[in-house]
Amino acid sequence: MSSNRRLVLAVGPLLVLGYCVINSTKSVFEGALVQDLSPEFIAFNSFVVAQAFYFLTLRDKRELKAVVRRCLPDVVMLNLSTAVCWIAVLYAFTAFEPAMANSMIIGLGPAVTIALGFKLRPGTKALPLELAAAGAMLVAMAYLLIAASNGESAIGDVPTGKLVFGIVMCVLTTISLSGVTYYTKRLGDAGMSVRQMMASRFVALIVATLVILVARGSYGPYSPDNVGAILAISLVGVIVSLYLLQQGIVRTEPITVSMLFGTNLVITYVVQYVDPRLHQSEDTFYGVLAISLAMCLGTWARWRASKRDAGEPTHDKRPQAEAKA
Repeated sequence: MSSNRRLVLAVGPLLVLGYCVINSTKSVFEGALVQDLSPEFIAFNSFVVAQAFYFLTLRDKRELKAVVRRCLPDVVMLNLSTAVCWIAVLYAFTAFEPAMANSMIIGLGPAVTIALGFKLRPGTKALPLELAAAGAMLVAMAYLLIAASNGESAIGDVPTGKLVFGIVMCVLTTISLSGVTYYTKRLGDAGMSVRQMMASRFVALIVATLVILVARGSYGPYSPDNVGAILAISLVGVIVSLYLLQQGIVRTEPITVSMLFGTNLVITYVVQYVDPRLHQSEDTFYGVLAISLAMCLGTWARWRASKRDAGEPTHDKRPQAEAKA
């Protein structure tokens, strides 16, 4: 296999990893921020800025309108998946430490992605080692959940009601994140560019968080510190990181994306040391390590299969066309 071919295969995973570095740091930052500001206040303000940026910087608005009409069902589903994902994860941070919340989300991710794959991408099958890795993640997630219920997480005792609420939010995040991955892939296959996706992706999220803000009356003050924090989340945590993620997703198989999300855990666990409200837990570390190792196993299995397939001669030009979409 040529060096250019190897580079093409590596670009997608590297872009997803770049997103993971930013997202992990942002998770700890948001985990501290939601202790003082409501999740919907943070999300609404952050994504209004991001949506305005992506829409205003897209030159061809007429083409955007045409492609949205042509792919409307998938665009709507990407919007709904995005809204649930970002709202649910911020609420999860009100119940769990960031590493714990991300562990629950990552632990369920591959299993949900594989299950959705039977429906949404029936031509793509999970490898045996990917199935084993997904199972190992579920076991590690169960271990972390037991540790949290016993008060052995970084934030100590978690009341039962709060624990259940956090689990529900993590499950919703996992399901919607898998939806984001698949619908992004489908739109990319249909010829929709990343910039067009980003320019039309956050409408449902903005509307939903505005409705929650009005219903709960959970507005926060626009102090210099709060505005600075929201701008940092919007510019770096949303605009830059999500662009990297979407570019990576259209170049990478969904199951590989789910496995690569496991790197969030190691970075999140390390960054948590700068949050004075958290006291690092050995149980969280063991869970993070187990899920990360399982992620490496699954990613290696997919890489090996891709390398083997790339070396096989084929007369089917369709994959090459899809790679250019």
